[in-house]
Amino acid sequence: MIKFFMLVSVLILAGCATSYQKDGFTGGYKDMKLGQDLYQVSFKGNGYTKSDRVQKHFLHRCAELTIEQGYDYFVFVNQEAGVSHQNLGTNYNGNISQNYFGGYNYSGTVKTTTITTHEQSGVIKLFQDGTQPPIAYEAQEVLKSMED
Repeated sequence: MIKFFMLVSVLILAGCATSYQKDGFTGGYKDMKLGQDLYQVSFKGNGYTKSDRVQKHFLHRCAELTIEQGYDYFVFVNQEAGVSHQNLGTNYNGNISQNYFGGYNYSGTVKTTTITTHEQSGVIKLFQDGTQPPIAYEAQEVLKSMED
């Protein structure tokens, strides 16, 4: 009975798209300081998280990190998006019978379940007000646009 409730709990958690959170069981963001004003940032979704949501959460983390570190602007030094596909298993629905020669005959349908996950990552450089390059994201404006 306990195993049943654990399985149901895992399925409920896995059935939800990744929310904006620190990296965990269902995905989330990670960041690492590379230098005084240089950070590696990534956001990974689960199989229920669409690529546009991953992009939005990635941008959200970049803006939030910029403000946490006492800066106002950020630019991307590099940026990439990734997609991975994982086959979870095969479900066979039909009959298997042994033939005269010792082999097996199969009749039915086979279905393979594939999970697709999206990830966005990049390196950002942080700037103070007045020192930013001409093309930069203003962290406060990015966060404000996330509220809409």
